[in-house]
Amino acid sequence: MTEDGWETYSPESDPDVHRWQQAQRERQERESAAAAGPDPELIRYRVVAQRTDPDHPGAVTLTHYTYAESVEEAVAKVRQAHEKPGGVYGDQGLCRMVEVVEESWDSKVRQQEESRRRYLTTILENATATVRGRELEDPDADLVSRLDDFFTRAVVFPDPHTPGVHPRPHQATFGWSSEQPHIEHASDPGRALALFLLAYLDHHGLALETAVRTGDQSVPEPVGGGRPSPEAEGGEAPAELVDLVLAVCEQHYAAVTGTSSSQWDQESSRELVDIALRTVHLADREAYTQALEEYLVANRARLEQLWRVYGPAGVFPPGVYHLVELPGSFVLCERLKTAPMWLEGIWARECDSETPLERLREAWLYGTDKDGGR
Repeated sequence: MTEDGWETYSPESDPDVHRWQQAQRERQERESAAAAGPDPELIRYRVVAQRTDPDHPGAVTLTHYTYAESVEEAVAKVRQAHEKPGGVYGDQGLCRMVEVVEESWDSKVRQQEESRRRYLTTILENATATVRGRELEDPDADLVSRLDDFFTRAVVFPDPHTPGVHPRPHQATFGWSSEQPHIEHASDPGRALALFLLAYLDHHGLALETAVRTGDQSVPEPVGGGRPSPEAEGGEAPAELVDLVLAVCEQHYAAVTGTSSSQWDQESSRELVDIALRTVHLADREAYTQALEEYLVANRARLEQLWRVYGPAGVFPPGVYHLVELPGSFVLCERLKTAPMWLEGIWARECDSETPLERLREAWLYGTDKDGGR
């Protein structure tokens, strides 16, 4: 620059200086804004885009974040920032927006609430399908109320005191409307689940027990009455049926084990048959002897393996699987396959220890091969 030019030069009139100063101011504004954080009135959004051309290289999905006052503004901001030529929303149309989600704390609570409701709907639909046509005509009102309270606390509204969005009542409707005592934590889904549980247990002949206080002792009694009558589901089978089933068991047991009746505890075997027959529905008892016969014939190889591995000469110490030493164990094997929950419930009510049945269950269902180990 000449001496005359230097004397007449002024930075205020230099466009390059103006551009530099403007760039400096914009940089300082951006740094100040970043340090101060976003406008508290704005909402953070997550915008997800999906690739439209499956053959185009690059990520299948892209995620951008922006602050805006609404979903529409968030979409516009992201599109404006990436709509330049060659950008993901440019002329080539490489991607399209598929999801815009509010990222605020309140939105997360609302999303959790919607997830809870969808999950609860799935539970209720599956429960309805399970017990449809088996509903109880006159369920115990106090028991239903207590189960309702439990399911409401544990499943329907597991944390009702969480601040933020409060859970809304479930919109599912059910066909029961009998009166029940008032409970603070109760809900329609909770009551429905309570009735589903009672209907399911009743179908399998299992009865819940309630404690009746007598002095200083609590005496368990079946809900709704005492022991089932011989004519009721879960009641004792006729002596003639017990004899027939025991004879089938002894016939197959002798063939499998090579032992005779002089080596068996016949009284204990009869008790096992009596317990097993309580889990056979009244309508099925007449044909049960034939059904048991067919089951034992079809599983002959497995029964031989059961005796070989778990019998008195097997690999376990004597007495560990002592049920295997009784012909009545054969009918238990069939019941463990057909009605395991019902059998376990009857056994727990009638026997001092659940261990023998548990060991037989593990041995029969998981310790023998389909082909008998051959």
